Amino acid sequence: MQRDDDRHWHVAGMVYVRRGDPAVLVHRRAGMYWTLNLGHPVSWLILAVVVLVAVLTGLGVIDLPTRSG
Repeated sequence: MQRDDDRHWHVAGMVYVRRGDPAVLVHRRAGMYWTLNLGHPVSWLILAVVVLVAVLTGLGVIDLPTRSG
């Protein structure tokens, strides 16, 4: 699928939104990075889980694993 159409890229080419694209992760237009396709419902679920873990960690409800060594 062609993902280089300017209509689907926002915020200086860092945010991709296209409902018709089945991919959850897509390459950014510049660099070697990936971004979420915010037009895909699964990407919103992933984003919600990441935000939830960050908030619960910030509140001290959960502890992230630490490195031993």
